[in-house]
Amino acid sequence: MKPIRDHADYEKALARIEELISAPEGSPEVDELEVLAILVEKFEEGHYPIPEAPVSEVLKLFMEENILTPKDMAKYLGSASAVSKVLNGSKDLTVNQIRILSNELGIPLAALVGGTAEESSVNWQAFPLVEMARRGLFGEKYLRATYKTLASNARELVAGLIGDARLDFASTRLRQGIRPGPASDPYAIKAWLVEVAKRAQDNLPAQPYKGISRSELSSLAHLSKKQNGMLLAIGYLADRGIPVVIVPQYKKSKIDGGVVVIDGGRPAIGLSLRYDRKDYFWFTLLHEVAHIVCDHVKDYLADDLLDPEDLEKVEREANELVEAMTVPAEIFNAIIPDPEAATLESVIRLAQECDVDVSIVAGRVQYKANEYRKFSRLVGRGRVRAFFEAEQSPAE
Repeated sequence: MKPIRDHADYEKALARIEELISAPEGSPEVDELEVLAILVEKFEEGHYPIPEAPVSEVLKLFMEENILTPKDMAKYLGSASAVSKVLNGSKDLTVNQIRILSNELGIPLAALVGGTAEESSVNWQAFPLVEMARRGLFGEKYLRATYKTLASNARELVAGLIGDARLDFASTRLRQGIRPGPASDPYAIKAWLVEVAKRAQDNLPAQPYKGISRSELSSLAHLSKKQNGMLLAIGYLADRGIPVVIVPQYKKSKIDGGVVVIDGGRPAIGLSLRYDRKDYFWFTLLHEVAHIVCDHVKDYLADDLLDPEDLEKVEREANELVEAMTVPAEIFNAIIPDPEAATLESVIRLAQECDVDVSIVAGRVQYKANEYRKFSRLVGRGRVRAFFEAEQSPAE
């Protein structure tokens, strides 16, 4: 037994405490455990600022002691801009950032809470509790509960659900539509993300997640031509360890799809089927997979949302990748140089050339021509929700 003089000694002491934690009462190991606990506590008191210290100073000191740069910290805080704002004191840590810094870097929670933790400002009663209960998220006991009953237990119910789903809000990508509209209620969006995580956690693929490549994204797009292409696509992703779940949007939310991170780093995709069209299904699914391929999921902070510049950048990258893997611009322009003058023959020819479903091409033409009545019969309207309802219905 010796004093804890540096971070290496501190780590060794923590590891030894884990070994001794189950020691039988009255054994010499219990005495050693008590002494180590005192030494660890003293080390933390001397090397980490007390809670009243600004969190920015806590992190600066920790970075100095562990020779970490702002670039290193971006891995834990989500982006370079987030690191800059936290270090200059213009932004508090979110609950998930606190959790990540504590779990992955071993910084005591008390040192990170400092001023006002974001959790204290969470209005748990603002979640769409009744809608969540009716969807069975809180179990049978609360299936028909009143808002008053749910509100009195809101923190316990929602926080417990987030924990059970193992949702990491700090690694979330979501798409809120391509048309402008009223802003969504952030609590409705988070409720949707929580449900996506729970449904995905309840339906984990047997295969572990090992990443997905651009070529696999291309193969996924080609499945759109198959008769059961939508189902095959979900199976294709499951074979690569990525669950895809259908979760209808909540009232006061406007969301098409998103990616959450669960189960120790596994991405899970949620689709709301807000628009009952095949072209929207394929674009949204491919768009979310593109975020995974581009490694955007690790950067995204759903608690704050990205800065507008960063958000525009990752959305553009994902859209460009989907376009390249489905209907490359050079092929589109060669066959349909003027989208407003596109013909049925040219749309079918382009779909055959790119080996994708005609709905994808028709939707692309509508978007480029800014004319959503054009080829409306080709976009697969009304052929998505019914398909999945049929798949989820019990066999006769």
